[in-house]
Parts: sequence; C-alpha cells; structure tokens
Amino acid sequence: MTRKPPLILGIVVAIVAGAGCQQQQTTKIADLDPYVGHYPSGARPLPPKQQPPPPPKQTGGSLKGATIVVDAGHGGHDPGARGLSATAEKQINLNIAMDLARLLQSRGAKVVTTRNGDHFVELDDRAATADSTHADLFVSIHADSSKKSGISGTTVYISRTPSAQSSHAAQCIASALERAGIECRGVHGAGYRVLVGHSRPAVLVECGFLTNRADAQRLNNSGFQSKMAEAIAEGIAQHFSG
Repeated sequence: MTRKPPLILGIVVAIVAGAGCQQQQTTKIADLDPYVGHYPSGARPLPPKQQPPPPPKQTGGSLKGATIVVDAGHGGHDPGARGLSATAEKQINLNIAMDLARLLQSRGAKVVTTRNGDHFVELDDRAATADSTHADLFVSIHADSSKKSGISGTTVYISRTPSAQSSHAAQCIASALERAGIECRGVHGAGYRVLVGHSRPAVLVECGFLTNRADAQRLNNSGFQSKMAEAIAEGIAQHFSG
C-alpha cells in the first residue's frame, strides 16, 4: 500500500526534557487492550451532549524547539472500538489528536501527525515516524474498551521498561488530566507496538472507555474532546518545562 507522508508543522530545534512531576508506580492491567474492542450485547449508541465543559487553565510554558509526534489510533478499515458510542473510536481519536496537534503547535512545537484523515496506518509505520523525525515525544491517542461496563476513566500507558522521559511525560499528563477534573486511572506499563517499536520517548493515552455509558457520552461531545486535548497539551508543556 502507498504510505501517506506525515503532516509536519512548525520549526525543528532540539530540546531536553526536565524533571519535577510527581512519580507513581507503574503496573500492568491485564484485561485492557487499546487495539481490541469489546462490544457488549444490546449496546445502544448515545447521542453527543451539546454543552461543552470548561477548558483547564493553561499554565505550562512554551514548547518552542520540541518535536512531537501525535498519533491518532486506528483509521480507515480499522474502526477501533465502538461499544456504547455513537461514533467509532477512530474518529474520536482523530478529533482529539487534531485538537492536540493545533494546541501544541500554538505553543511553538514542531508537530508531526501519523494521520490527519480517515486512513489506515500500520503500527510499524507509526512507530517508525518517531525515529525518523527524532521526536522528543510520541503521543498516541486512543479510546478504551472493556468487558466490564463499570470501568471508566482515562489511562496513561508507557512501555514496561520506559525511559526517564517517557515516565516523566506520562506522570505530567496524568496530573494534568486530574487537575482538569478528568478521571485518571494513573500510569501503567504495556507492550504496545507504538510504545516499544522505536527508540524515542512515548506515551499512549486512553481517553476513556467507550463501553462505559458516562465515558461514551462524554467522548461523543466535541467540547469534552477539546478539553481532553487541552489537558494532554498542558501535561506535555509541564513535561518540557519540568
């Protein structure tokens, strides 16, 4: 298949990540997998809410000089999860990722996206983008699913043997989500290809569970999608200003 070139925004300059966000224990959640969707029987799509939540307060500094890859999970013939959602995961991921890319660019970052439309990108190609761009951070955006409909909240993943930069970025994003009033299940280790298939710092953010009624309702709301992107951007800014 023909690979589409990544969208590149901004100006390239090197940057070194700092430290200073609160540390948490890294664990594995065995029954969760962002690349497998569970569809509960009798699931009914939910319409999006119209009233957007307020955005989090912006406190992080400039990202000038940082190269950040924003990866919208799934796409094309791979819809991802749906569960109780009126919209497939691939579109929710893309909406949040595009908002995030714009926010990071507005802070001065050079932003590279693995996809900016509804097309499929192989996991190895996504991972290769991190190395080919010498990314200071690779951020993959997903929405989660589970056989247990009561599970809710966001989760931040890093590899099981993460770099110091990966761990620091994950902790900063988790803290920013909590400050924004978004439920966060913490930071966990996983062997996902986009986390371990390259040499650059990387995090994967599961933005909520599409198999949970309240999470699905929120994730179908464009205002909440923007709030999610703003919180992730704030965490990334905190990571680089560390």
